Amino acid sequence: MRFSERIAGHARHYVWNRTTLSALLIVSPAIVSSIAIFALSNSLDRRIARFTDERDTLTRDLAGLDGQVKAFETLQLGRGALLLVMNGSQADMQYRYLLDRLFRQNAKQAMRRMAAIVHPQDWQSWMASYDALVDQDYNDAGTIRNIQAVESAMVIEAGERLTALQLRHNLVAGRIGKIESLKAQITAVLASLTSALTIVIFFVTTNRNKPEAPSPAAAPEKRQRPASVRKRAADGRQL
Repeated sequence: MRFSERIAGHARHYVWNRTTLSALLIVSPAIVSSIAIFALSNSLDRRIARFTDERDTLTRDLAGLDGQVKAFETLQLGRGALLLVMNGSQADMQYRYLLDRLFRQNAKQAMRRMAAIVHPQDWQSWMASYDALVDQDYNDAGTIRNIQAVESAMVIEAGERLTALQLRHNLVAGRIGKIESLKAQITAVLASLTSALTIVIFFVTTNRNKPEAPSPAAAPEKRQRPASVRKRAADGRQL
């Protein structure tokens, strides 16, 4: 017998036999469940990763825009407070306009960052028109009203943008939670089904070839000896 035939014979006898097939049948639900959970987890994890990236971007934009709005409003409050003090002390108008320009120059950085978030496509052109108003040597109330109108419009747009970002952030966070909950539920259901199927297959496999106990009616009858043999045995006992 050739070596390959001997290997094939040993494989059929020790590996590929009824016991091996029964074992594979018993563990087949666990194998199928593991493959299904792996494929499902990969698909859901990709969706979770995509939504997580969007949530992180929204969180960063929210924090940046909210910080710049607060910084700008703080400068506005400081400017207004000092102007009230100067009005109370009857300071010269020239110094009032100088103080106004100083505060607005300090607020330009916050305005620039707000414009970059609210108008990401054309924030440079928007800031160019704002810089043209603030950088001039103004000393009239009309210019201040124009600047104040532009700043108020930007603050209103920033507030609307903050609301939209917060709503989108809540929506994305809710989707991530739903996907994670769905993943956990499907995993639990598949695990329960795997356990149930494994138990059923185990009992079916182990009881399939179990020999039945012979019935009393089918028990073999006791074989009787011939009459001549019985007679000789009786004569022998009499002697």
